[in-house]
Amino acid sequence: MFLVLVSPSGRYSIWPAVLQVPAGWRVVHGVASRQSCADYVDALRAGVLLAA
Repeated sequence: MFLVLVSPSGRYSIWPAVLQVPAGWRVVHGVASRQSCADYVDALRAGVLLAA
């Protein structure tokens, strides 16, 4: 299972849920499948979702 994280500078990352979230990053989606996380990031890139 995975998370979608966003950094303080606005960069997104798909991150394994079993790992600790790095300092300064925050969870914006998940715990979910890798595909769900990838779909979320793709939707952000397409402008479908508002950045959290």
